[in-house]
Amino acid sequence: MVDDSLSMAEQLADLIHLQTGLPALACSRPEAAISAIQEHPIKVVLLDQRMPIKSGTDLYREIREINPSVKAVMVTGEANSSEVGQALSLGFSDYLAKGDVSRLCEIVLKWYFQYEVDQASELQINTLELLFTGRRRFFLVGDQVRYYLAAIQVVDNAYVLPESWSTIQQINAGQEKKFTFSASTKETFIVESSQQYNVKGSLSSEVARKSKIGARIESVVTRTVKKSRTSEITVTDSIEETYRLPEESSDPVENYVKSRHIESAPVYKRLRLSIVKSCSRCREDAVIPVMVLVFDDAYATRQTDYYRDGTSDTIDTGRIRLPR
Repeated sequence: MVDDSLSMAEQLADLIHLQTGLPALACSRPEAAISAIQEHPIKVVLLDQRMPIKSGTDLYREIREINPSVKAVMVTGEANSSEVGQALSLGFSDYLAKGDVSRLCEIVLKWYFQYEVDQASELQINTLELLFTGRRRFFLVGDQVRYYLAAIQVVDNAYVLPESWSTIQQINAGQEKKFTFSASTKETFIVESSQQYNVKGSLSSEVARKSKIGARIESVVTRTVKKSRTSEITVTDSIEETYRLPEESSDPVENYVKSRHIESAPVYKRLRLSIVKSCSRCREDAVIPVMVLVFDDAYATRQTDYYRDGTSDTIDTGRIRLPR
């Protein structure tokens, strides 16, 4: 994100990262933008057109010399129609008015995935992982639609759904209990349906219903995740602990632990998939981004103490890896 106002560039970069999970850099000077292109695998650049040192179109000419594949979006509040036309003829992929910043993340994702498709097309589409082939009729003409898995990007290696925490043991004041960990998870593969990731159309509904394509995506992604699973988290196969809480205090001013809850939640890998939809009739490829969660055979654990005064305190107690 390049804007002569560094604070503006940083705000927009933070917004992109927060809503898409993509790493984003902010620059306010042309030389910083050029350095970023040289040092990082940048796929999308967003350029303010009206900048005092160098215009967005002039800067893009230099960027294209370094990486001709990069997708560029003109972002400005002042560009006139002739400047927009010049930008598009130069090779800019899109245009966004600063007053329409609500569309920023949608546009970034669109061109990010298009970059991946373009790169995949250079390797020929039949080298991608074929997920599903379907046929449909359009008036009297039949066409064939193929779905391919173009890319898998790990967004989070140890993601826990906030609502998935559950209490597996409770100890009250004055009690002593021996606790052996045990847990289960109902869902090992979850499709996130969120508009911010542009999950829409027939593919997302098919995946959610576990149709042929949904089942195929689950099979391919789960196999890939299991094969590439790393041990970046220090975990143990089991846990056995004895907990004891002191008796309730008779002192009216002493704040003591009334109850201790041992909680667990399944740990997932959070992935962004690039699904390519190829149609034989229109002969155009479309990219559908899909966010999924794959259970990673591990559980996060934590201890929550509830005090006499109504406050609570939560401590992370690590992760437990299930035996392979």
